[in-house]
Amino acid sequence: MSAYLAIAENVLRISRRPMTARAILREAFRQRLVPSHLYGETQHKTLQARLSEDILSRRDHSAFFRTKPGTFFLREFLRDSSIPAEHRQPIKAHRRTRDLIRGWPLSVSAEAARNQLPQGISAAVRSFFEGLDASAVQYRPYRESTSNIPVWALGFVRRGNQVLCYRAGNYRDKRESFAHKRSLMFSALVVESDHTLFDEGVFGIESSALNAVSVDLDIPTSYGGYGMRDFVTKTCGIAHYQDDLVSASILVFVEVQSPEWFEPVTKRLSLNDLQWINLSPPPNNIHDFDPWSQKLIAFCSRQSRLEKRYG
Repeated sequence: MSAYLAIAENVLRISRRPMTARAILREAFRQRLVPSHLYGETQHKTLQARLSEDILSRRDHSAFFRTKPGTFFLREFLRDSSIPAEHRQPIKAHRRTRDLIRGWPLSVSAEAARNQLPQGISAAVRSFFEGLDASAVQYRPYRESTSNIPVWALGFVRRGNQVLCYRAGNYRDKRESFAHKRSLMFSALVVESDHTLFDEGVFGIESSALNAVSVDLDIPTSYGGYGMRDFVTKTCGIAHYQDDLVSASILVFVEVQSPEWFEPVTKRLSLNDLQWINLSPPPNNIHDFDPWSQKLIAFCSRQSRLEKRYG
């Protein structure tokens, strides 16, 4: 545990009440709990960032939770009846943007993408990555580049013949073609930590998509016997997407098959109007969807036609 988190835990345990990061530090200085190597005029901002990151990454395993935005308390007091009930009601804040990078992102050389990726969406995800030279695919610090293209995992949640849809809220994506659009995608940059020994997919892409779905829809790893372990993933398509002459992405579409018990019920700050829709036939209002979702809808429509033609 970092020094900041240790300070917060000590102060909250002594105070037995929720506090802001600024109040925690004020009390810590009063009690002389702050070591000499920690200094600076904006320490409260650092503390708040540490607390927020710990809650986001560790979720129910974090020692902390929020009672309201910017106010923190200890999870150990959740069942303490001597604490007022209003102090024992966690709120679950949604990650507003996909900017919490857990390692260096996966990227593919622009030349390999240009030469080996066909137009539209290709179903040959594994063969594309396995056909790349070792020098063409690597993990590197994220920055816009014309020589290397980042890889995004785009998870879409399917239950039977239906796909989960939402409308992007104010904090989801600021790009004009994505803001306030309907979307099928729960997206994340594929990073080095997604690729583990237990990952059976390609470069951790399926794990990345599953994590994005878990975080955005607030589905625990396991809860009462249920959780993300009941969801099944498979890569189904890959595409080269370019916003303009500078910004480009490799998109890998990952189908996340939902169990029958799953029903999204939580309204999120940036996920509005959650609903299940059928993509066959494709929606009439295709331009109401963001560009990545439009690609998926077109791909699913093509696959459906091929299945009907060839059985």
